[in-house]
Amino acid sequence: MNEASAGRLALARQLAPHYGASPKVAAVAVEGSVARGDADRYSDIDLAVSWSVTPTEQERGEIIKHARGRHVQLDSYNRDETYWSDSYEVSGVAIDVRHMEVAATERILAEVLERCDPSLPRQQHLAALLSALPLFDPSSVLIHWQSRVMAYPRGLSMAMIRAHLRFRPGWELEMLAERGELLALYESFCTIEKQVLLVLMGLNRLYYPGWQRVDRLIEQMRIAPLKLAARFKQIFGIVSIDPLASVYQLHDLIEETFRLVQAHLRELDTAQAHARFQEQRQVWECVPDGFPEEA
Repeated sequence: MNEASAGRLALARQLAPHYGASPKVAAVAVEGSVARGDADRYSDIDLAVSWSVTPTEQERGEIIKHARGRHVQLDSYNRDETYWSDSYEVSGVAIDVRHMEVAATERILAEVLERCDPSLPRQQHLAALLSALPLFDPSSVLIHWQSRVMAYPRGLSMAMIRAHLRFRPGWELEMLAERGELLALYESFCTIEKQVLLVLMGLNRLYYPGWQRVDRLIEQMRIAPLKLAARFKQIFGIVSIDPLASVYQLHDLIEETFRLVQAHLRELDTAQAHARFQEQRQVWECVPDGFPEEA
């Protein structure tokens, strides 16, 4: 753990008892870069508070007041993500708190682990939970959840690959490159590189953690194209110099991704997705002379 993480973890340990003092709080954990040990000077502290029953806004505010938080913002319930969030500062350090009911976390675990839902927000919750450091866990509910999350289902791996092994026809990028549409190319490259990573996450049984610290994510991948991180960067590095060359390099990575899926998940039929990517469009070097005659 680096120095920035250690200092923030010490502050998180001071904050946890303010939440743990409530009889309605089942567990408190620190997540994100502090838990992983790779925080930097820009990092905030991400706290996850699990409640046995719904917290009131007054309860959340009182806890922050006791912790001597400043610049407080209490957000209302997010129905899509099933949590409440707070933000404030202590000693100049930003604190972000996510509040969830125990039952809501149990539902997410069931959706992902039992029903193999490839939803990225739900997976991101599991990724954060897996790397979290418990600060208050009297009933070991966090430890129990983490043990469940460690068993990545094979069905989820299949669902992730089916959901994201859907590359658009390669000729579309070639068209953008020949036209010099660099802005559209950059946007397409971002989308495709994310697709490649999502497929590889499924293949490597890694939960989606978000799009920060991608190099660290790639380092965890046992199954991946060689030198993937460097090749991703090179594609963006040469696009303004030789757009077509960057497109062909990305095409190579996509083809390698298909081969990896076929080698490690032979029961998954990739033929239709591969044919779509290899689809060719007829181009006209010159205007055709009229319409073909009817037979």
